Amino acid sequence: MNLKHVLLFWMLTMLSYANIISSEKYNAFNESATSSINHKRTSKFLFDTIFRISSGVSNAFGLDTEDDVEYTENSSLKNCDCDCGFSNEEIRIVGGKPTGVNQYPWMARIIYDGKFHCGGSLLTKDYVLSAAHCVKKLRRSKIRIIFGDHDQEITSESQAIQRAVTAVIKHKSFDPDTYNNDVALLRLRKPIAFSKIIKPVCLPRYNYDPAGRIGTVVGWGRTSEGGALPSIVNQVKVPIMSVTECRNQKYKSTRITSTMLCAGRPSMDSCQGDSGGPLLLSNGVKYFIVGIVSWGVGCGREGYPGVYTRVSKFIPWIKLNLENTCLCS
Repeated sequence: MNLKHVLLFWMLTMLSYANIISSEKYNAFNESATSSINHKRTSKFLFDTIFRISSGVSNAFGLDTEDDVEYTENSSLKNCDCDCGFSNEEIRIVGGKPTGVNQYPWMARIIYDGKFHCGGSLLTKDYVLSAAHCVKKLRRSKIRIIFGDHDQEITSESQAIQRAVTAVIKHKSFDPDTYNNDVALLRLRKPIAFSKIIKPVCLPRYNYDPAGRIGTVVGWGRTSEGGALPSIVNQVKVPIMSVTECRNQKYKSTRITSTMLCAGRPSMDSCQGDSGGPLLLSNGVKYFIVGIVSWGVGCGREGYPGVYTRVSKFIPWIKLNLENTCLCS
């Protein structure tokens, strides 16, 4: 082989090697780029899965993006073929008036040792959502929950249904001194069959902030501070405040945490006996539970609005603790 052929062979060899290296670098880059894109797509799809309408949430309830945190959905929790949040009447009564008969069909009365104790809201055929302070130190065997009840003294209006409780799930971080994380679930011994007078309420979207909207508090609580407990379930419209607005009221600002929300105005408030009951918002079609009656100073006092558990902050906890059941949408 002469020198010319040797040089030609060497040049072809180097060119082939360069192509191999170039191809490997391209493939490596392409794999890296694809991995990056897939990672972004996975993150985006996870975000969509968590925050879209999978739990019966209307687009009317947007996200509070101030502190969005991704969480892992309870993979065993499915959606049922049923609807949540439908009221039985379209009447909108303002200011502490009786509701229509079974107007809010998710309303639950928690009875302890035969006496009215707290309110609650039916979430699924197996679970009721209430406040942790309502169930602390209670003996499960003495708890009964009544559904489909409007007037506690009349049984002819509707056929109320009673259930015993097999589990009381209180938030582990509930603080009985500050009422922070004041949320609990009660599992029914026997599932409830949905009907015209018994239906579940909808959950809000995770981290949804209802500040600036008018909510509805429903319950059998006192209609005035120190007044008697009514036999008929009542409702009152209350303006919902931002955390900043609430901290500027007469409460010590540090008492109001990000897991609480405030609502009310003088003479328009929840009161004793409403504890555990819902603060509701409507999107014009369905009702969503955005708050659980938790605590406050007096009832309807100037500068002391009612304080509620901010349900949207506890969506991960709620879903994680719903077992062998499904949510209506």
